[in-house]
Amino acid sequence: MFSLSAQTPGKESGADGLLIKHLKIGDTIPQALWDIQLNVVGHQAGSKQLTLRDYKNKKLIILDFWATWCSSCIASFPSLYKLQDDMDSQVKVLSVTYQDRVAVEKFIGKSEFIQTHGLANRFSSIVNDKLLTKFFDKDAIPFTVCIDNNGVVRALAMPSELNALALKQMIKDRNAVPVAAKVLSFDQPLLQPYYDAKIHNYYYSTLLPYGQGISQASSFTVDSTHQYKHLVVPNLNVFMQYGIALQDAQNYIAGLSKIRARRILEIKSPDSIIHRLEQDRNFWKYTYESVSPAVWNDYTVYKKMESDLNFYLGMKASYQLRDVECLVMRRADGKKPRQSKELAKVPTVILNGLVENDGSSDGKFLQKAQLGNDKPKNAFIGVEIKNIPNLFNLRSFSVLPFMIDETGLDERIDLPLSDNLSDIDQLKQAFAVQGLTLSLERRKMIMFVLTQDGFKDSGSVMKLTRYGYVAEHGKELIR
Repeated sequence: MFSLSAQTPGKESGADGLLIKHLKIGDTIPQALWDIQLNVVGHQAGSKQLTLRDYKNKKLIILDFWATWCSSCIASFPSLYKLQDDMDSQVKVLSVTYQDRVAVEKFIGKSEFIQTHGLANRFSSIVNDKLLTKFFDKDAIPFTVCIDNNGVVRALAMPSELNALALKQMIKDRNAVPVAAKVLSFDQPLLQPYYDAKIHNYYYSTLLPYGQGISQASSFTVDSTHQYKHLVVPNLNVFMQYGIALQDAQNYIAGLSKIRARRILEIKSPDSIIHRLEQDRNFWKYTYESVSPAVWNDYTVYKKMESDLNFYLGMKASYQLRDVECLVMRRADGKKPRQSKELAKVPTVILNGLVENDGSSDGKFLQKAQLGNDKPKNAFIGVEIKNIPNLFNLRSFSVLPFMIDETGLDERIDLPLSDNLSDIDQLKQAFAVQGLTLSLERRKMIMFVLTQDGFKDSGSVMKLTRYGYVAEHGKELIR
């Protein structure tokens, strides 16, 4: 999910003269809201505007708040439209975005997801919304609101929490509240409501498994009234959890724990862990929370977090100098790279014939690249040479040793790539066309090392996987 600006509950006067306040489950929308003209794109009848009253014959209206750049929002479209189809015309889905008509029309026409899921001729959205969003207090999108034909708010939830059984129950029983948003906010310690306001000295730490609906970013705040420090690190994997806890550790490098080729996993059963990670993207994700005395310095708070992670997870993490294999990029003797023809555009990355951003401000969504018959399905267009290693190191489209730039060049070039972006021999050939070389070399580098309690180093060869280096034993692992 993608964070939006949190809105402070309260009242204000909207542009249409409506008194705006955040609506909760059981509240009724203002009568005037039924007849406000709302701009729409993709209307089945070709209309440029609609009103909520147009759909008052439906038992439920689902407002689905989204944006073109929100992949989670887009992924929920097929299930929402299936709900609409399965509910025998009793339900109407109205997508709602703050983005303008041009951006959404472009999205409908070019989005690979919309095209491949059969939504190109039926997806529509309210656009330029500055009103509906003000009535509902949401911290993130995607976010859905169910309103019945009496204007009563029946549900505030994520799209994944809506299902036909729940909607049928709402239609059958006007008092039923079968769906409520599972959104956990850490604007105060989780346990604070259980203590009298006069009680100041309570401190604790906890590690919770991944929780759907926790959408906020990590935070570290000080409550001067109650004299405590509040640290929250929500829904992050063990690599990033330790990356925060160890920020004062020896050899620490910010962001290193996020780079797979700079991670070493010293774990006893790597095959089992990798299998779990492949099957469940939320495996190894946790939420950490601590409430500490305000007199503690930040170093002590983070050391406590490290100690808690070690205790709860049965692991230890550190930054160590290790001898590892790297890919070194250099300029070939006597060859000069050809400058890109696309200097006026934003650098573009094309992967498997798709591009996530076409270079315009409203073009950030997965779409088909404009490729001719002679163009490869993988390419970097208008990319500075010095930034090429970062594209491989920080993105997930390949599994390669850490790439280092030793060209000293910053020219922008077009770099057609091979089909297999993890095949070093094919990459060498592609780089050679632009006068660049790639060579495998051993280098001593600071590595993020995650060691499981009881792990014994038997001198096994380390093999690079999608999650970092692991000892090569058991079944064959992914290169």
